[in-house]
Amino acid sequence: MATSPKRGLVLVADDDPTMRLLMLEMLAQVGLDAIEAEDGVKALACYQSVSPDLVLLDVDMPGLDGFTVCREIRRLETHATVPVIMVTGGDELESVTRAYEAGATDFVSKPINWPILGHRVLYVLRASDAISRLRIADAQHRAVLAAIPDTFFRMNKDGYYLDYEQGNEASNVCASELCVGRHLSQVLPPDIANNMLTQVRSVLDTQRIQSLDYELPPPGPSPLPMRHFEARLVATGPDEVLGLVRDISERKRSEEQIRRLAYCDSLTGIPNRQAFLETLEAELVRSRKANKKFAVLFMDLDAFKRINDTLGHDVGDQLLQAVSERLRDTTRPGDLVSRTESGTNLARLGGDEFTILIPDLERVEDALNVAHRVKEAMRRPFMLEPHEIFVTASIGISLYPQDGEDSNSLLKYADTAMYHAKNCGKNNAKLYSASMTMQIMSHVKLEVGLRKALQNDELYLLYQPQIDVASARITGCEALVRWRHPERGVISPTEFIPLAEETGLIVPIGEWVLRAACREAIAWQAPDKPPVRVAVNLSAKQFKDENLTQIVLSALHDTGLAAELLELELTEGTLMDDARATMVTLEQLRGIGVRLSIDDFGTGYSSMNYLKRFDVRALKIDKSFISGLPLDSENAAITRAIIAMAHGLKMAVVAEGVETDAQLRLLEQYGCDMVQGYYLGHPSTPDTINRMLASQSALAMT
Repeated sequence: MATSPKRGLVLVADDDPTMRLLMLEMLAQVGLDAIEAEDGVKALACYQSVSPDLVLLDVDMPGLDGFTVCREIRRLETHATVPVIMVTGGDELESVTRAYEAGATDFVSKPINWPILGHRVLYVLRASDAISRLRIADAQHRAVLAAIPDTFFRMNKDGYYLDYEQGNEASNVCASELCVGRHLSQVLPPDIANNMLTQVRSVLDTQRIQSLDYELPPPGPSPLPMRHFEARLVATGPDEVLGLVRDISERKRSEEQIRRLAYCDSLTGIPNRQAFLETLEAELVRSRKANKKFAVLFMDLDAFKRINDTLGHDVGDQLLQAVSERLRDTTRPGDLVSRTESGTNLARLGGDEFTILIPDLERVEDALNVAHRVKEAMRRPFMLEPHEIFVTASIGISLYPQDGEDSNSLLKYADTAMYHAKNCGKNNAKLYSASMTMQIMSHVKLEVGLRKALQNDELYLLYQPQIDVASARITGCEALVRWRHPERGVISPTEFIPLAEETGLIVPIGEWVLRAACREAIAWQAPDKPPVRVAVNLSAKQFKDENLTQIVLSALHDTGLAAELLELELTEGTLMDDARATMVTLEQLRGIGVRLSIDDFGTGYSSMNYLKRFDVRALKIDKSFISGLPLDSENAAITRAIIAMAHGLKMAVVAEGVETDAQLRLLEQYGCDMVQGYYLGHPSTPDTINRMLASQSALAMT
């Protein structure tokens, strides 16, 4: 018998010494080690102590017979099954049956064919080894399956489940016993079943992996949301596919959350700029195909920055949230194509800018009506404890296709129209027109020019004399700023002053006016002549500048003008806005020694109590009250009352806009202190004022 390398350890249990010797020799010939036991008790002891790879077990042994030993070995086993070959004294069926019932792997009958037995032992060991490897592989396979969340199934080309194994995270929508042997249409809804069967046949035809997504309700009557699944199909034969199904509900929720973050405004919860732009693009495609019209509304809150600056950004954010809520209630459901899952019909571009898209527009008036509803809704007060906030809105409207055929143009033109609405007094709605772009471009160009005006020395001052009524002498002059544009020539103050206010340029321009007026007023003063004051207007932005006091002190110090010869004019609105801060600033200016007066009195909303506390030196009656004199009896009564009130508060009164001798005589009769206007002198250059003062002195000396 050919020998082979050592391959394992065999336990030989037999009470016949000759038999054991022959078995040991046979095992050595086939390369196996062996240990021996002379009875059943010792056989069990050896099995437990050495853990053999195979047991050759005689049936007839004293103490414990082979059947009993085999059963006990099987009872003691914890992991792998050790092969047991039982040796019987005959081949009768009863012995063979008892051997297998006791757990034997194989049996041989005496007399033994020893060469055959050696090969039989080797075969059984190989088979046992293969079975062990299969069991290990099966355990690993099951461990892998337990770790994979996917559900596996096999399916034939006709759509019948051949096998079905749920993954460890399956949502139990389809149980194994409900699938195996059944057709797709008996397990899944018809539309999903038809789609999957189509994909199965495509996989078999192309031998390529296919995938499909579908959703199913949770089992039973449940309020839980729909479950989302992804099935991947791969061919495993000419007529069979393997399917892997994964529950992707969590992934879908994450994707939806990401989508909401990308397309939803985090402050208000409504669609953001990106969402609106994509909606606008989609509406362009739809309207082109259907030959429809639509409108884009661009809304901006008026003076929102002032709310942020005065009440803080937290209040500003609360206001934007309240505005969004009110717009949800105001716009009809069809006004917006851009909408979130909750049905919110609104988009916020950023800051205080909102957009509305009105599809299927029949008439331009429909867009204007929506704009009017929105505008009126914004005018109602917003109650944000402890604040009651009033805002208005300016709205621009562009129309497709007449104003533009792409999203950028439509949004830009709606923005342009909104900008024009603000320039027309705010709380307004305007339709875009081509001429509007030209106006806006001109406005922007003017702003650029105004920014350069100071550095290019394009601003200059004119002065309008203020005449003392009793003596008819010039006692002061009001400084009026003018702009000589290098291309357009002299630009009216009514055009560039509002622009300076809007852009904030009024602050540096105002400081320049203050310094220039102080410097030029020095030339009017002479030791032997009565002093002449110079009056300078302060804008609201200048008055709120925390550096105002230092600027005035610096101007007086640098030019040498006495503080009492500088008069600062403020409007009623400027004084009444934040009266507490106004009192502080006025005290600082009075401490310098300058004269304070209220300009355009009668056009604002002064409180008599505050007027007394402000302790200003003079009131200037607005020219709107003077223009109707002496025929307008109501204006005459108002003018007379203002003069009497001012004198009662120990204030001087200056009447603006005096253009006729009759007006001058009536004001003199009412006791007005000073007057100014075209009848008494047009705005003039500093040299002209000097000549007027010189002429006045000459007349006084004659």
